[in-house]
Amino acid sequence: MSSNVPTKIFKRSCPICEASCGLLVHADTESRQVIRIEGDPDDFRSQGFICPKSQAIKGIFEDPERLRRPIRKTDSGEWQEIDWDTAFDLVVKGLLAVREKFGYEALAVYLGNPIGFDGGTMPYSAVFMRSLMTTHVFTAATMDHFPKLVSSNTLYGRANILPIPDLDRCDYLLCLGGNPVVSQGSLMSAPNVKKRLQALRQRGGKFIVFDPRKTETAHLADEHIFIRPGSDVYFLFAMVQVIFAEGLVSLGHLSEAVEGVESIRELAEDYSPEAVADITGVSAGTIRRITRDYAKAKRACCYGRIGTCTVEFGTLTSWLVDVVGILTGHVDSVGGAMFPRPVTGDLEAGPVAAFNPGRYHSGVRKFPEINGQLPCAVMAEEIDSGVGDKQVRAMLTMAGNPVLSTPNGERLDRALGGLDFMAAIDIYLNETTCHADVILPPLTQLETDNFDALAPGTAIHNYARCSEQVFNSDPGGLPQWRILLEIAARLNGQSCEELEQELLVKQCQRLLSRSHSPAYGVPLEEALEKLQLEPMGPLRQIDLMVRAGPYGDGFGNRAEGLSLAKLRETCSPVDLGPLQPRLLEILRHPGGRIMLNHPYILGDMPRLKSKLEQSALESSSSKNLLLIGRRQPQNMNTWLHNLPALAKGKPRCTLQMHPLDAEARSLVEGEEVRVRSRVGLVTLALELSDDMMRGVVSMPHGYGHRGSSIRLSVAKEKQPGVNANALTDENSVDVISGTGVTNGIPVEVDSAA
Repeated sequence: MSSNVPTKIFKRSCPICEASCGLLVHADTESRQVIRIEGDPDDFRSQGFICPKSQAIKGIFEDPERLRRPIRKTDSGEWQEIDWDTAFDLVVKGLLAVREKFGYEALAVYLGNPIGFDGGTMPYSAVFMRSLMTTHVFTAATMDHFPKLVSSNTLYGRANILPIPDLDRCDYLLCLGGNPVVSQGSLMSAPNVKKRLQALRQRGGKFIVFDPRKTETAHLADEHIFIRPGSDVYFLFAMVQVIFAEGLVSLGHLSEAVEGVESIRELAEDYSPEAVADITGVSAGTIRRITRDYAKAKRACCYGRIGTCTVEFGTLTSWLVDVVGILTGHVDSVGGAMFPRPVTGDLEAGPVAAFNPGRYHSGVRKFPEINGQLPCAVMAEEIDSGVGDKQVRAMLTMAGNPVLSTPNGERLDRALGGLDFMAAIDIYLNETTCHADVILPPLTQLETDNFDALAPGTAIHNYARCSEQVFNSDPGGLPQWRILLEIAARLNGQSCEELEQELLVKQCQRLLSRSHSPAYGVPLEEALEKLQLEPMGPLRQIDLMVRAGPYGDGFGNRAEGLSLAKLRETCSPVDLGPLQPRLLEILRHPGGRIMLNHPYILGDMPRLKSKLEQSALESSSSKNLLLIGRRQPQNMNTWLHNLPALAKGKPRCTLQMHPLDAEARSLVEGEEVRVRSRVGLVTLALELSDDMMRGVVSMPHGYGHRGSSIRLSVAKEKQPGVNANALTDENSVDVISGTGVTNGIPVEVDSAA
């Protein structure tokens, strides 16, 4: 390309993962070309760091196979491009026809995780869901961090009160089942985690990793300790037992709020280090040493992630991660696990509301609703084996590919083919959307402003940011928020303008009535008049939340406060200060209590005890290996395999195994092996690695790009892989959250020759 191409530099946050690193997008706006993307050295959060995924927004924008206009499936099975009005009519008529014939529970919706990185979607998601009038709501959360949300509900009274590592001030980090060097810190928005972990050690701190694989993160640690998949719950309970037995309890400023300490002491007595050594593979001496070091450290944090959530006791494990911190004074304290303060006011004091799961249940296995969601593990059976008027007959998926990302994907693939109607809001014709009757593709991130909605709630340092639009919107395209609003309005018999204004007024009334808001007492008419300066759409809603939020200008009540206009002027993240102790003011349980002994948690204790008693017999009789997942820096679940810059290189979907396990099965490096679980079988190449724990194998998820029904030619040619979730058993779940078990799956491996 000629060096004299006129370019402009745009500052944006990366919308691919939770880190939300700062980018400089060099673009020729006249020809609508992205010249290059690099890290922003002036971004105080990421300081110029970017990972390979940062190139995805360029790749997605340029991808010739990205859908740009709505398409419908004809009677002959071909795809036909249609106009937006026709597309909306088909979607609404299809959904209403099923709802009128079979009832509202015959509809279902699945939401993928890219929605969380689109700030424009946030203000309209709730009304969109209400307009569908269905109890069948599935999201990617129940394949990821849902146990953490459930444990926060029980401990603190609200799902989004999430303890986040105060990483830059920590001097002892205990990491369980996470690989933040690759993920950039899931449930811990921390750009350039590698540098931060190195800094922790350079200032004299310690960093310990427990994981069945010596991950990229573990290679940076002071110490890596192998632990059997799914057994972190026993290790943590043994930590609790040692904390009590050795007098290491120190509740600190939370002491008057903590309820249930004695009951936890009694429960922990059954889980001494000696009692759990066999099931965890961690010696009693090691457990005691780690517990003492953690409890006595001045600024310590216990961080558990995907490997502690997507297991048989994911909720109990997530709960215990917090319990060991609360008991030792390392929660809500500097350098420990702390609570961010987002600019939108999402984590401010609010009304007390009891955690009350089970307002309704799934039709087949009767799993309870939690926070308005049912587990993805029941999605296929609700379609192909549904009960009466609860059977799902129509589905709408949004920014997700559950055929590759939910349990027993092959069963779901078959089930989707039997629906009466399906629609998708998506930019790709993939393994899931190929079943749709209509696909509505939203504009890409580069064609809209964007507000960081998700990351500030998990950030290790408070901040706010609005990213500027790079290219004028494609005149024939629509942003995701408008697609949601249009469907909701038509289902409600309204115009988009009417529904949008109705939402704005209701939101204004709610936020202006909060006594702790800087906008408290501002007349409704005055606030609405100032919000009308923004065009119709999410920017007005975001401006309202910012101005009425904890740092806001209160529509003039606090001149030094923030507004959307101020955020847009800077385009860089605004530094809102380090995390501060604030848990006591945001607790939602009656009386402002931290409930260690919530009945919902305690109800799972008999199952945990029974598993420990059975473990010796199971381990001695089983010939199975245990399958775990594997993060990769070029991937984000199922989404980025069709981008040449990220798909290049050798095939990455391999099965990693310890050399001695391979020798015992007469397997050699590079050969094709069969991996078989209760529900499925896949064949892929074997990769030997000393980084694997004996008895454990690993493969990445999100692959399996095959077949003529999809338009992902780069993925099919460069990184097709196999679907790890063809092996995931939908009957194996964390019972009290419904989260599918994707780590610790029993499998057999043999040669495919």
